Formats: sequence, structure tokens, C-alpha cells
Amino acid sequence: MQELQKIDLQRDDAKRKLEAIVEQIADPPFVEGLDAECEAQTLLAAQAAGALREAAAAVETAQRRIDAADKRLYGGAETNPRVLEDLQRDLYAQRQRLTELRDAELAARNHSDENAAAERWLRELRETSLHIWNTGQAELREQRDNAQSQVTALDQLVDEQRKRLSQSDLSVYDAYRLRRPRVVAAVAGGVCEECRLTLPTMIITRARRANDPIECPSCGCLVKVA
Repeated sequence: MQELQKIDLQRDDAKRKLEAIVEQIADPPFVEGLDAECEAQTLLAAQAAGALREAAAAVETAQRRIDAADKRLYGGAETNPRVLEDLQRDLYAQRQRLTELRDAELAARNHSDENAAAERWLRELRETSLHIWNTGQAELREQRDNAQSQVTALDQLVDEQRKRLSQSDLSVYDAYRLRRPRVVAAVAGGVCEECRLTLPTMIITRARRANDPIECPSCGCLVKVA
């Protein structure tokens, strides 16, 4: 029984380690949140890029109008002084407006660049985080496989050891195993190895002579006197 108990305890420990590893194996919990952030940032980046295109188009349109007004003013085709004066005032106003439009385009470009950079950063963060997570999960899966192999090997040892015991001994062992991890406790120098208490002489004598199991009055283990 002692040898069977030794292997059973090793298997219990191996199973606990296996369960602890399995509990850590899961899908990455952060991907859904990061995906939502990436989607939202992609939308913002697209909106900023659209605003930049509109600002650039407004600058281009204003520049074409200025070029046309400039050509009309200085091209020589128009000679009416009043018309020329109106053209000059209008051209001045258009150039002021162009300056405002270019400032708006620059602000839109900066905003677009910032949003594009934020989108790239989020996607890189997702990929890096996922890589780190997958690397850790791969190590955990390897540990799980090793732990499972150890449990399987101990299962075989337990089966082999159980075949060496009589059915009556197995019945007693299994009944005690349901109540506690340790079934058998050796006695050395009159002391129970499980609870570390000194056993009465009567218990030790009965354990040496009796065929039936004798329990330690303190911890309840079956005492085995060498």
C-alpha cells in the first residue's frame, strides 16, 4: 500500500500542476477590445483623410480662381479702370482667403497624420501583444503536454501497483483514499510520520501483530510499523 500511496500522491501533484496549466490556456482576452479600438481609430483616420482631401481641393480651387483673376487683371484685355480696380480688390480678398484655406489644409494634414499614426500604433500594439500572448500560450501548451505525459505515465504505474495488491487490501485502500490523500503512515521510533505524534505502545503492538488495518488515533492513517 505504501508504494501505491507514493505513486498516487505523485499523480495527485502532477494532476494539480496540469489543471493549473490548463486554466491558463485561453484565447487572448484583449483582442476584442483592441479590435474595437482599431476599428474606431480607422474610422477617425478615414474621416481625417477625407477632411484633408476637401481642404486640399478648396486650396486648389481658390488657387485656380486667383490665377484666372490675376490673368484677367494683368493680361491687358481689360482696360476699364473701374473694373480693374474691382478686380484688384477681389484678387486681394481671394489671396487672403487662400492663406486661410492653406492654414486649414495644414491643420487638416496634421490631424490626418496624427490619426494615421494612432491607427498604425494601435495595430502594431495588437500584433505585438498577440505575438507575446501566443508565445506564452505555446510554452503553456508544451508544459501541458509534458504534464499530461507525466500523468499518463503515473496512471500506468498506479495500475501496475494496484495489480500487485489483493482485492481486500485495495478495498481498504480505496475506502481510506476517499477520505484523505494519505492512507498509510509509517511509524519510526514510535512516531507517526503523518501527524508526528508518538503512538501508544498498545497501538504499535497491535499494528505489528494484527492482520486488520490499525489506525493512528490522531490522524486516522493506517499505521505501518517497520
